[in-house]
Amino acid sequence: MGELTARTLLAQNLRVMRMMRGWSQEMLAERAGLDRSYVGDVERARRNIGLDSLERLADAFGLSVQELLCEPDPQALGAEMLRSVRRRLPPRGM
Repeated sequence: MGELTARTLLAQNLRVMRMMRGWSQEMLAERAGLDRSYVGDVERARRNIGLDSLERLADAFGLSVQELLCEPDPQALGAEMLRSVRRRLPPRGM
């Protein structure tokens, strides 16, 4: 498989980051000051996003634009996803 395009990588990272936080597309759009349908299109790699919108999305996650466009390390991502899931589980014994 070839390299991801910037658009596809951004779409992938947005979806993963949003899901790890338990946010809906609507929540992300609200935090970034963007329309929900626009965020959905960006997540599906259907939009050529502008720099201002890219910065808004990065800010919503507390990341830099560079971090949002960086290809994630699979091991680190897996560990972070596991921690995210565990935070949502009820404590043991309940």
